[in-house]
Amino acid sequence: MSEEVQQMVRLGTGELDRLIGGIPLPSMNLIEGENDTGKSVFAQDVAWGALMSGFRVRYITTEMTVQSLVSQMESLSFQASPHFIRGEFRVTAFHAKGINWDENIASNYLSVMLNYIKKKGDADVVIFDSLTYIATHSSEKDLLNFLSELRNYVDQRKRIAFVTIHPFAFDSNLLIRIRSICDGHMIFKVKTLPSNETARTLEVLKLRGAAKATNNLCTFKVEPGIGIRVLPFTQVKA
Repeated sequence: MSEEVQQMVRLGTGELDRLIGGIPLPSMNLIEGENDTGKSVFAQDVAWGALMSGFRVRYITTEMTVQSLVSQMESLSFQASPHFIRGEFRVTAFHAKGINWDENIASNYLSVMLNYIKKKGDADVVIFDSLTYIATHSSEKDLLNFLSELRNYVDQRKRIAFVTIHPFAFDSNLLIRIRSICDGHMIFKVKTLPSNETARTLEVLKLRGAAKATNNLCTFKVEPGIGIRVLPFTQVKA
């Protein structure tokens, strides 16, 4: 792998990659958005781009099974199965729904996930989708310790990490502290187009070391068999 490729992970969707300019390595990145705003699809796009660039990916999901995640990626034209079979794409399902959460259980989950990543150490890109269920039941101290330790791991091992969250689950002061730990910060929202159709928006608020300027905003749709389709400006302007 060339030195240039080692320093940047390209995104799976060409339009997004041209907008953002790739993901610097190492970096710790936060993806924020309410339900159905496209966070998970973007995380899967990151995973696919990394795999296509020759990187190893570990995808930790608290919302899907291993089979359903791989199947969803295939439905979006991200052909993850061959990489999964070869061990380049590893999926870990930490079930979070249906658990009677309390602070101790949440703290144990955070510790287990962090130790698991450190012990395995087999991935260049680590994606947590989503951390909300666990984080909302953990103490502020445990959550910030988890993210700080993950940040240290990313820097020391030259990795890329993505964490997705739902911002409604956190108070504003905690969100500020979480964002400050991360190199990258992206927000996803739902937008109503002039045609009264709905689409999703991605705003890159910061991304240290990126090839492109931050504060980039794009509107996109998620289409089966295609994945993310970035809409032209003429289609989304009011």
